[in-house]
Amino acid sequence: MSNLETDFTTMATTSSQVRENEWPAYDEHSRFESMTQEVAQHVEVVPEMARTAALSAMSVACQGVVDVAYPNGHVVPTSLYTLTIAETGERKTALESLFFQPIRDFQAAKKIESKYKLEVYQRQLKNWQSAEKILAKQWIKAFENEKSTEEIEQRQTELDEKKPKPLRVYQLLYENVTPISLAYSLHENIPMGCLLSSEAGSILEGKAMEGLPMLNAIWSGSPLDVTRRTSTSFTLDEPRLTMALMAQPKVIERFLEKRGEKAMDNGFLSRLLVIKPTSMIGIREGKGRAIDTYIMDNFHHRAKELLEESFDILEHDARQRRVLEFTPSAKDRWQQLYRDIEQAMAEPGLYYYARGHGSKLMENITRVAAIIHTFEGYEGAIDTPLLDFAWRLCNSYSRHFMQYLAGDPEIVITTNQLIREIRRLGESHTDGAYHFKKSTLRQFGRGPHLRKPKRLDAAIELLHQLGHLQKMGQGNFNFSETIIGILEPTIKNGIDYHVDEIPTFSQQVFFNDDRGRYQGYKLEYANQ
Repeated sequence: MSNLETDFTTMATTSSQVRENEWPAYDEHSRFESMTQEVAQHVEVVPEMARTAALSAMSVACQGVVDVAYPNGHVVPTSLYTLTIAETGERKTALESLFFQPIRDFQAAKKIESKYKLEVYQRQLKNWQSAEKILAKQWIKAFENEKSTEEIEQRQTELDEKKPKPLRVYQLLYENVTPISLAYSLHENIPMGCLLSSEAGSILEGKAMEGLPMLNAIWSGSPLDVTRRTSTSFTLDEPRLTMALMAQPKVIERFLEKRGEKAMDNGFLSRLLVIKPTSMIGIREGKGRAIDTYIMDNFHHRAKELLEESFDILEHDARQRRVLEFTPSAKDRWQQLYRDIEQAMAEPGLYYYARGHGSKLMENITRVAAIIHTFEGYEGAIDTPLLDFAWRLCNSYSRHFMQYLAGDPEIVITTNQLIREIRRLGESHTDGAYHFKKSTLRQFGRGPHLRKPKRLDAAIELLHQLGHLQKMGQGNFNFSETIIGILEPTIKNGIDYHVDEIPTFSQQVFFNDDRGRYQGYKLEYANQ
């Protein structure tokens, strides 16, 4: 059994503390968490929404400074692709402004700084072009007079070596661009940036999403060869790109309907850290106080400091990005988490029907840990507590991915069908309990899924792992609307899977009777 969610030998007395809307918080004294909390209360959004915007801005600041190594030595970038799904009025633009302001300021300052350099470059280029024309005329004259052109050609070669190099445009933030245009900009200017939008409809429904495989390659940070028919082909070396998208649910629905299958199959969606935060519309009290200037300045200063270091690395070829590693204990923990996720991709595990997502999850966990480590200015290797926080945070993103992007997998459809047939064909007992035989379901069950042994067995196994089914032997089973037994189920409904025909895990509470003689679960609303 996988311990992907928690240690499943833990007694269910802790179950009331676990809710599907819980998100982990980091150290309150850190730049990351203190800025998150300040902005969340000021803008009046849930902290996890602010935390996601903060993490995106931190990714932009860190991606040019550090890479991170797996325990086996494989090195990956520290760039993130994030997607926040929220309605109009959820203050997406306000979040973007507060967290990305230091990046916008840095970009503007660099462009002003380069204005003088551009004037110098243009003057030098004009002089170079004049010298080139003079030599060209001399060569033509010598050729016409049948004189030697060797000396002139030597001077032309020397002049070519002195041609002024074009200035890089210090562009960090991009909005509605095609993947090819984005890749070319990263090649011509600086090989790092951020595709950013607080209203990402123009990106998700525009040309930017036509080249999803290219965006996948850029996420991986590998060299990218771009072949173009109408203009010069080029190679983009070691790009670093953060994607920070915020979009309305209807935009996501249209995107999934139009391009969802393709985006899932090619792995683009699997790379996203996804959140659909709890809406605060209608319940805000207008009590948000001003953001503590020390906390905001501290966050902004660190972002600018890291961007300066990124540009210093770009402009001095001798300097390289640092490669972060994990401490020995964190390496052991990393490998344990990797094994757990790998197990969850086997049937009927949590990621069996979302293997692409599962295969990218450990890399996102690794990247998040490296970003926080770098942004906070921690020394040495990444430790186990930070890795565990990154795992818990990415696990929350994973739940939202499974719920809002992955859609209902076949196993969930079959399990819902199975529960309906248990209620129809099973022997009913008290309090929503049923006894049934598998042979009865195979003989009389409705729907094509239940007549296929593998699908029926998979649905029975999922219902067992959800805690609602007890195996009695020889094809006999007990089913209950509430969780059976006293232990937490290995998979939780409403958190890991979303089976509509049974209550969610958060709707059930663990209880003792008055004399402490019996322990078990009952529905939360049963007390009302």
